[in-house]
Amino acid sequence: MNIIDIERTLEVSPSIDERAVDHHAERAVGNVKPEPDLEHMALSGAMKAAREEAHALANLAHAVFADKTQAPAVAALQVAQAAQKVGARVAAKLDAAHAKVSATIAGIEKATFAPAVESKFEIEIRAALKAMTQAKRTKELAARFDANDMTTLAAVLSAPSLLTGMTAAELDALRHRYREKHFPTEMKRLDRLVKMRAAAETGGKAFLALVQKASDTKFADGAIAARTKRESALAAHQQGA
Repeated sequence: MNIIDIERTLEVSPSIDERAVDHHAERAVGNVKPEPDLEHMALSGAMKAAREEAHALANLAHAVFADKTQAPAVAALQVAQAAQKVGARVAAKLDAAHAKVSATIAGIEKATFAPAVESKFEIEIRAALKAMTQAKRTKELAARFDANDMTTLAAVLSAPSLLTGMTAAELDALRHRYREKHFPTEMKRLDRLVKMRAAAETGGKAFLALVQKASDTKFADGAIAARTKRESALAAHQQGA
């Protein structure tokens, strides 16, 4: 890839945009502005920084590569150095926001995993369900679900599907129904957070690809290698002095 190729292809992906995250934020009816949400603000802020830095990097690259007064290797090194600094700075923000949102998602999933009910009959309940035919077990669980039998639901949802004779898909479906019925608000927020995180991950990958493209050129490699060799030689000379 030569300088002309880089100048033409160093473009910012549309996915590097906080609006991709904002699209999934909660909004009150008739209100354009998103409802206050710390996790949304973290992801949106990180993506905004990525967008601004990506455009700044692209503009810098175009300007530097258009400057014919300096050698291509020098221009490439200047862009590569800027890209590496920007990449590290924005990646830290994206990682912090991702960790914050992921922790919240994990917290919601844990809090809604199963009823917080303990019973001395949990083992017996699971054994009885496992001994039933699939049709009978499905009918029995449906009746227990409709009756809000939290003791049975806790025994089933807190254990692996193997202990009740259910398939993993059946257990997941029951947990989904339980969450939707008893935690509708939390499930809506969970869905929003998962979608916002996915949008940020897509934009983040595009940003890192842009940084990689700006950093990894044959001119930059050669210039960086030469600089590293020169700095190492200078350091060795200073140590020997």
